[in-house]
Amino acid sequence: MTHRLRRIVAGFILCLMTLCAFAQRQQPDDTYLDPSVPEGITVREIISRFAAKEQEYKLAREHYTYRQSARVQTISENGFADGEYDDTFDVTFNDQGQRVVKQVSSPRNTLRRISITPEDIDDLRNRMPFVLTTDEIPDYNIRYRGQQDTSGTHCYVLDISPKAMEENRRYFEGRIWVDVNGYQIVKTSGKAVPDIYNERNENLFPSFTTYRELVDDKYWFPSYTKSDDYLHFSEQTVHVIETVNYTNYKRFGAESRIIFDGKEVGDAVPQQPTRTQGGNNGPQQSADQRQQYPNRSSGDLPPNGAPQRPLPQPQPRQQPVNPPSQPVQFVQQTLISLEREISGAINGKEVSILERILTDDYRLISANGDAEDKFNLLDDVHQGRAGTFGQPENMQVQVNGDRATVVGERDESVPVGKNKMQTARVRFTDTFIRRAGEWLLTQTREAGAK
Repeated sequence: MTHRLRRIVAGFILCLMTLCAFAQRQQPDDTYLDPSVPEGITVREIISRFAAKEQEYKLAREHYTYRQSARVQTISENGFADGEYDDTFDVTFNDQGQRVVKQVSSPRNTLRRISITPEDIDDLRNRMPFVLTTDEIPDYNIRYRGQQDTSGTHCYVLDISPKAMEENRRYFEGRIWVDVNGYQIVKTSGKAVPDIYNERNENLFPSFTTYRELVDDKYWFPSYTKSDDYLHFSEQTVHVIETVNYTNYKRFGAESRIIFDGKEVGDAVPQQPTRTQGGNNGPQQSADQRQQYPNRSSGDLPPNGAPQRPLPQPQPRQQPVNPPSQPVQFVQQTLISLEREISGAINGKEVSILERILTDDYRLISANGDAEDKFNLLDDVHQGRAGTFGQPENMQVQVNGDRATVVGERDESVPVGKNKMQTARVRFTDTFIRRAGEWLLTQTREAGAK
């Protein structure tokens, strides 16, 4: 993210201070860091094992489709978003089985105080879902720090930093958590380096934390990235919040198994489309054709042996399938961030954001018992009748599988007359549900706060 450069040295010192502070930072879901050495295994063996697993994970992820949604917000001194960048794309495969990136919608950019650079885009797509494979190990200094529980998983903790920085290459600097049983990285926290300075601009990058979730009971894939940091430009300091969600992981292609005498033979093999080709004596009737046309001989088939298949019957609509459950601490952080996003969207009259977050059957039940559905609320927001929301405070999150509730307080100001606003302290209870990996708000109940 860039901003005009005037005092390079001052900005550089501030960035160094930020990096030093990162080493002392601890996530709220982390237990005490035990500095004791591992038992029954050396640090070198730990590094070798998780690097090999990362290589396996990197290759496996190349065969999965998923959606990645990124949002970058600048936050004003009053705690409200005053600019935003949104980008959502699907990683999928074309008809030839080639991996492609499909833009879901055109990126929306209302940022004014900072600019999104190509390095930012590259970090959002490649550095935040950080991978450290065997081939990349020689490029980094890796130091063992101890053992710690994070997101319910017992992990080895290691700090990493690049040994040297090649020109025009991006690196990761920070901390990784490696599962002591599976030797896979389950969380990373740090920043992309280096910050970039030149004669006209300064391009600074925030620290972030990326959580992973277990997919198909095999691989820890990135699930959620959160950044809440301050970029200390020479002319001003900008509060930036970034969120990246990785959802709908699905392995590409079907698999078949060969069963002989009640036992599986060989490994699972991806199914490939087959073709039949007639010999010199004319077209031959395939088994597939005989099944579709059991009363026909090969001479009864249409020209070239191509059967006229019946029109496909409509299939029942499938409900979105959720990926595996997420760690409770991860869900709590996700919903707290979502609550702040909702308040910012109402204040900024950003109906498109609310349209995405609220379910179609959403209901708002006010303190006086009045009820409002989603579409009336969106109309009120668009017309400015919904008023403004203060930042949610004192939030408590309870998670029960794919349902969760958030209880908190906020100040709400609503118009009661021409150029007149009435402000009240409100206690809210929001009910969220998880669909296709995304948390959506389905009900809000409000009451007067004591």
